[in-house]
Amino acid sequence: MITRVPTLALHVRAPEVAALEELIASAAGGGGALVVRGEAGIGKSTLLADVQRTAAVAGMTVIGASGVQSEAHLPFAGLHQLLQPLLGQLDALPGPHRTALEAASA
Repeated sequence: MITRVPTLALHVRAPEVAALEELIASAAGGGGALVVRGEAGIGKSTLLADVQRTAAVAGMTVIGASGVQSEAHLPFAGLHQLLQPLLGQLDALPGPHRTALEAASA
């Protein structure tokens, strides 16, 4: 059961909130992914902030990255930004996964 953090009024986004909460609930069984896209100003950031708080309350580690145009030419820039906070935990990964992430973050 997901404990929702009722800090934002997202009642008009009920289907989107439900889809994101379903993703959180299924994370322990293998995870998944959703793409959140749309025009500027329609509430994507608010929706993601809400689900981020919900995931944190559920005890999950929440990481994120933001695309930066000036880094578009750099290989693995987004991956590096995303994984930077977790690089100290690479030893916990199986060898092939650890090796791949170490190469990408070098």
